[in-house]
Amino acid sequence: MSSKDIFTSLVRVKGDENHKVISVKSNNPIEKELWAEFSKVLSRIYVSTPINIGDIICKNIMNTGIDIICTKKVNDNF
Repeated sequence: MSSKDIFTSLVRVKGDENHKVISVKSNNPIEKELWAEFSKVLSRIYVSTPINIGDIICKNIMNTGIDIICTKKVNDNF
């Protein structure tokens, strides 16, 4: 039996000197066996500011029906 939990990770931020990464999580629990693959997918993603809590970073990641959402608010520097 596989165990499930909320997946958490970091995604890189593009073009913001004050924020290099931003925290993200899955919107539903996922099998822990998929965490390594999810991490590989997210390592290729960059996000731009501004970004808000709850914004979808990656919709339907790996066709699992799971969305990866932002857990921190970052404003533009302007």
